[in-house]
Amino acid sequence: MLGAKKQLSQGSIDDDCPPIQRGCSSFTRAVTDGRGEYGDSAVNVHNQWTQNNRHYDQSSSNAPIFNAPIYGGIHNNTQISILNGLQFLYQHAAMGAIHESDERYPPPLCHPGTCEVAVSRIIAWHLDKDGKKKIMWVHAPAGYGKTAVAGTVKKELDMMELGFDSPVGATFFFWRGSPERNSPARFIITLAYQLAESIPELGPRVEAVIKSKPGIVKMALELQLLKLIVEPFKSISDLATMPNRLVIIDGIDECINSDRESRVEKKYAEDQELVQIRVLDLIHRLHLYHLPLSFVILSRPEAWIKRHIRSEPFCDAVEALDLYEVGDHLDDVETFVRAELSRIAKEYNLEGADKQWPEERYLIWRSQGSILYASTVIRHIDDPYGDPRHLLKGIIDSSTTSNTAILNSSPFSSLYELYRQIMQSCPERNRCLMREVLEEIMCMSVPRIGFTLEAAFRILDGLSGRPPGGSLKALRPLHSVLRIGPQHENRLIGDLFIHSTFQEFLREPDLSFDFVVDIIGGKERHFSYLLDRLASVTAETIGEKPDEATEFALGFWCSSWSKLKASLRSKTSYLCMMKKVIALDLTACIIQCYHFCPPSGLQLAEMSPGCWAFDTSAPMSISFKPPGSIDVGECADTLSIINKVTAHWKSSLDNAFTSLLHATGLPSSIPLASTSITAEDCGFHLRDVIAKVNWREHKLVQALGTPGPGGTTLFKAVLEDLLDHSNGWDQSWELLGHTYEVMVQDQNPILEEEDHPFCRYLDSDFGTGSASESESDFDFGPGSAFEYESDFQEFLD
Repeated sequence: MLGAKKQLSQGSIDDDCPPIQRGCSSFTRAVTDGRGEYGDSAVNVHNQWTQNNRHYDQSSSNAPIFNAPIYGGIHNNTQISILNGLQFLYQHAAMGAIHESDERYPPPLCHPGTCEVAVSRIIAWHLDKDGKKKIMWVHAPAGYGKTAVAGTVKKELDMMELGFDSPVGATFFFWRGSPERNSPARFIITLAYQLAESIPELGPRVEAVIKSKPGIVKMALELQLLKLIVEPFKSISDLATMPNRLVIIDGIDECINSDRESRVEKKYAEDQELVQIRVLDLIHRLHLYHLPLSFVILSRPEAWIKRHIRSEPFCDAVEALDLYEVGDHLDDVETFVRAELSRIAKEYNLEGADKQWPEERYLIWRSQGSILYASTVIRHIDDPYGDPRHLLKGIIDSSTTSNTAILNSSPFSSLYELYRQIMQSCPERNRCLMREVLEEIMCMSVPRIGFTLEAAFRILDGLSGRPPGGSLKALRPLHSVLRIGPQHENRLIGDLFIHSTFQEFLREPDLSFDFVVDIIGGKERHFSYLLDRLASVTAETIGEKPDEATEFALGFWCSSWSKLKASLRSKTSYLCMMKKVIALDLTACIIQCYHFCPPSGLQLAEMSPGCWAFDTSAPMSISFKPPGSIDVGECADTLSIINKVTAHWKSSLDNAFTSLLHATGLPSSIPLASTSITAEDCGFHLRDVIAKVNWREHKLVQALGTPGPGGTTLFKAVLEDLLDHSNGWDQSWELLGHTYEVMVQDQNPILEEEDHPFCRYLDSDFGTGSASESESDFDFGPGSAFEYESDFQEFLD
């Protein structure tokens, strides 16, 4: 029994998990399992919780895999009995990465009459039954239509009469702006789900694996590949006669997150090479099993990708296709530009709609064959608020006066010059505000499931005090490089930039010159906005539904500070922020946050203040001390502010958890769905408290032994969390023993309950229904009859 609990606990705080994938207490597992000592009411909670899960995990979700729902599946089949195996797999797949997903709608396709040579080459390679190389690597620089080629290949194969359904068995489109698509965490699961749906013989076999071993969705990718794809294929008796399916994997260079994060923010660039190579190795490993599958990989020709594909034994299985060298890209651009300019001329009722525009030839030449360049120009001039011909003439005239050295300085020089021209075309009086909004939207600490663009801009207006629609209006001139406007309102914030090269351009002063964005300044301003909103939270407002901007501030001010702290540059800015923190009613802010914290284990667990406040290796890791880059010297006033803010934060945590346990003076107890994450944060804080001398006198320890009627549910969850995260006979056990003794001495009515939290750990001779005198002799600490964990384990078993 205890061993199983420890196994669950260790899995919940595995170092390989991202910061929001924190453990769930036994209390949560009992609720999500829909059974256990919490009775029928837990079943209702479970059913409602499962429905919420389905909402968050649908195709529009950008969330990473989370722990909570999987615990029930790993250790019992209750959850899988509710859903069939493929539905369960669907819930953990990155549905946004699939070609037909709503997130990618409409999927990028080649303009009619373009990229025909490349598309034909790929299809012919796939249909060649005698071909020995079953992996094709299609590579080209940014802007040459790799993703459109992948989508067109899918479309063309689907339209062919090949004698069987679904010639494209699976697709996966990586995208750095989406948390579920910039990591390999869901890669194998997503392929397996699609293959099971595409191939009738495979579906029942994959479903059988899921039903027998649902925990596979949280295991190593290499094991997932074996269990979810290879073994189901190999169990098909007539595998040799099965038609060959194509698997399309686009944008491996967009896979930048290993999903092996600590609680401290990790820079994506640190491990993107390793994670991209791991994805390549997974594809190669799958190829070695000689399944009826061929693979098209599309990416930029990054040095590490090129080196790995050309190495042994990878190179023997790969046919490379350089998209840059295939076909006539200038012809493709000409076809596209001529069609689009004709369309614009007709839509805007311009004279000579059927005639060639004077700037057309120069635009085609200037593109250097880059569809990205040409399409960006077309979006720029397709502006209902401007004259398309005047806008195009402005781009061309600006290009002819540009510095030749700059234009020839990099493969993307033409594109970067175009970006500068687009920025220069914006009214000068609005440029400062435009840069501010770009800085703030780029550094917004959005939750893992992601806000829609409409919600993000609405929240940004509320935080900054701009009039409604002000932030979006400031960016309107950038419609050619940003997804803004009514047609994009439901896209996620990670989809704001049409192409990653514009974001790179904005960050690099050598490229953007006067238009460079100050990300650090944006972070400072954003954090200051959050603190200003928190100033409205007081003890009187606890339990009241906050406005949207305040709710965002409650959820993300801790994570924003953690991300800002390391980059702070100014002592003055630091001290100004700390004075604002000191002035806050942090106790009320913490309590209010838990009142509106989303259900435990879901993607928005990051909204908990404890997500960034606690660390298993260093409790209280959200330090308000200045970073090393700021020299505070020996100034007494500065040191006083540092001490004050640190003491204010710790005492506010003490007061908040004490109030939640007593539940006196509060309008209501925290929602059941938030209980587990509150309990986990309280447990982390208690482990910090009991590491100190005289911890038994601490107000939070005393509150744990005297919970109020409204805090009983939280009290039980805290005890379960302490048990789950205890390491042998550590101080957590001393705290549990002390709490039990206090409750016995006070004859706490909780111990009169049939299922009180301690009854499962007491010998039947002590009794389980009342606080008998003998129960007070129960000793959890060293020197007791249960001094050694093995004795206690044997006793429990």
